[in-house]
Amino acid sequence: MSVEERPFDVRWEQRDAGVVVIATGEIDLWSAPEVKAALAEHRTRDGSVVLDLRGVTFMDSSGLGLIVESNQRARKHGFRFAVAVGGASDVHRILEMSGLMQVLEFVDDPDAFLAGEPS
Repeated sequence: MSVEERPFDVRWEQRDAGVVVIATGEIDLWSAPEVKAALAEHRTRDGSVVLDLRGVTFMDSSGLGLIVESNQRARKHGFRFAVAVGGASDVHRILEMSGLMQVLEFVDDPDAFLAGEPS
């Protein structure tokens, strides 16, 4: 499969209390830079960023790396960062096996997180 045929998209949505960066498809060596760029571009808007991975069907170590970098950037620059991921997905299992589920903030509902509601 060529890069052009890879099922992937990343977009962002501005909300009242922050930004949701929504990725769908596969996050790998080729697509991770697009997700990273979207997160970096919107990291300082309104103090909160959620990376929504609920539509991601595959993620390799490139995706794990961008999540770790985004979390470090959030701490350094003083904004809130969370990840939304489906409970029974392959991505959820990867995040559990990596140990990131114990380190990062994960949410079920990006809007609730941005509104300051408990996750």
